[in-house]
Amino acid sequence: MLSFDAPSLPSPLMMRECTRPRFDTDLDTLRDWLAGLRSSGVRQAGPALIMALESLRKSDLSANRRLSVLSLLKVPVLKTCAGLPKPYVAESAEEDKACGLTIELRLTRLMFVNLHRALRQIDQEYPVLTSRQQRKRLWAIRNLFRFANRQIRYAALWKTPLPAGTWRDLHELHLYLTTRNARSPWALEAKAQAPALGGFDHAFEYKLLLLLGLAARIKESTLNSEYFMDGLEGWAAQTQLTDPHAMLGRIRLFLVEISEDAPARQLDGSLETPIRGWILQPPYPYIHELEDGAFGIGPFGYQPIDLALPV
Repeated sequence: MLSFDAPSLPSPLMMRECTRPRFDTDLDTLRDWLAGLRSSGVRQAGPALIMALESLRKSDLSANRRLSVLSLLKVPVLKTCAGLPKPYVAESAEEDKACGLTIELRLTRLMFVNLHRALRQIDQEYPVLTSRQQRKRLWAIRNLFRFANRQIRYAALWKTPLPAGTWRDLHELHLYLTTRNARSPWALEAKAQAPALGGFDHAFEYKLLLLLGLAARIKESTLNSEYFMDGLEGWAAQTQLTDPHAMLGRIRLFLVEISEDAPARQLDGSLETPIRGWILQPPYPYIHELEDGAFGIGPFGYQPIDLALPV
């Protein structure tokens, strides 16, 4: 059942008016609906877009149609999120749960879920992709990570709980993309097109989010540091994800567990058995920023990667 923040809660009458006519995946009808929604204000547009994305999630559409609808919805969703009031920081975990998810988190989560479904569909429907289909697939992947980024940054900044499944879906997405690209005959061609699409690299984006999530878990105050936030991209470029089998016996490692709906965590002792996932190895400057965190990371507890290694 949907739960909205009180400042963004419209009246039932306004919600009914805002969501008429029913969401339609016909693109011309959708454009007209969005044009009418534009004048209603973010407090009514938010719930209406949630209902539209829920309907889209349940709709039986082709990958191409789903992506076309998501392309039309993307800007209205982003503009609505930008205009929505932000939540007050909850004073306790119980208060957090009582408030439920904000409209903004619901919107970004539903965009992610629909994009993820579209990505899986396009891979199932088109075993060999044309250049146009490759561009659509890369658009979906790029926006998947952008909406995941918005969710994780929002939750960290406003100290709100993430929607269930956010981290697990992100781990599974990285595994899916890594394994599928490794065996796809068109992977090299898609990689060659990446510079034309802004040089997007899903592995880099995933590592950046892992570093952000780990920092929020260990030392939340670092997220208020301009130096730390400005350094994330450079540190992500130097970060490695390592096979757990190669790290057996090492101590205080950072574990990324695919089955866990959580960011990376630090192991208290040594790694005795492999995990289903990866070992996160950030560069030392990143670790140094977290050294005074609640988990007690210290200069002798964690062995960072050699910064001279190629990235």
